[in-house]
Amino acid sequence: MVEMGLLDSFKQSKVMRYTKGDRVHPATISDSPSPSIRSSSTAVGTPSKLPPGKKEEAGPMGWHKAGGFPNPPLPPPVTYGRPRRKSSSCSLCYCFSFFFSFLVILLILAGLTVFIIYVVFQPKLPKATIQNVAITKFNLTNRSGGPLKTLADLKNPVLNANIAFTIQVENPNEKLGIHFRDVSVIVAYNGTEFAHSFVAPFFQGKKTTSEVVANLKASSAPLSESQGKELQIAINQHDIPLSARINVGAALQIGSWVIPPGHIHVACNLRASSPTAPQGAKLLSKSCKWLR
Repeated sequence: MVEMGLLDSFKQSKVMRYTKGDRVHPATISDSPSPSIRSSSTAVGTPSKLPPGKKEEAGPMGWHKAGGFPNPPLPPPVTYGRPRRKSSSCSLCYCFSFFFSFLVILLILAGLTVFIIYVVFQPKLPKATIQNVAITKFNLTNRSGGPLKTLADLKNPVLNANIAFTIQVENPNEKLGIHFRDVSVIVAYNGTEFAHSFVAPFFQGKKTTSEVVANLKASSAPLSESQGKELQIAINQHDIPLSARINVGAALQIGSWVIPPGHIHVACNLRASSPTAPQGAKLLSKSCKWLR
């Protein structure tokens, strides 16, 4: 009897329909069950009518408290709008990866090239030194042009000089030629530079030695009063201490390929006699060293 009552109750159940707010309300079927079946179906859970003015409440697990029927699933929300644009981060990653890989390959090739050149040609740095000094003029005067008879007359001393340095340059490489560029010479007394000169660029072949001349001229180069007095004493004694610095830019040539130039620096301490000496001006001593 219970099974028959359930079957009849299902046939005479409320028809589900949607209303505003997506709530489910029962609709009464036209066929009315017999009183006996209605009583039995109500006992097994047939939904009963709600009092007027009372809303239907949802029970646990999505079941209606009043009727015992499950709530129908709601349709998924639909979002209307433009499709999302793809992020450009992937493109940036690819560009960065390509650039980094290219840079690594370039560095490896450059290092390999330098290694091959070093092993095959065994390049060596050129050598430069001062071979001789010729002084044709070297005297002190006052800046005001007044007479200079004693050391006491040196108030604002200035130096006038003509000096020619003979520089010896050697290429020790057996397989490489050298282009010498930006060759310059600076001369100083007691740390004060008073003249400088440049040498025209030149090329030197494999395993050769050559000499170039740098002419320096000082015209009213100012010195301090103490420096002027010390230098005048050295001139009178025909023993003038000087310091010179040679700066050389050298580029190696491999066939028709010229490597960008590097620079070498040589510092020399010199002693020369003055032009008024009995033997004339000449180089008395020299000491040169390479600078890093």
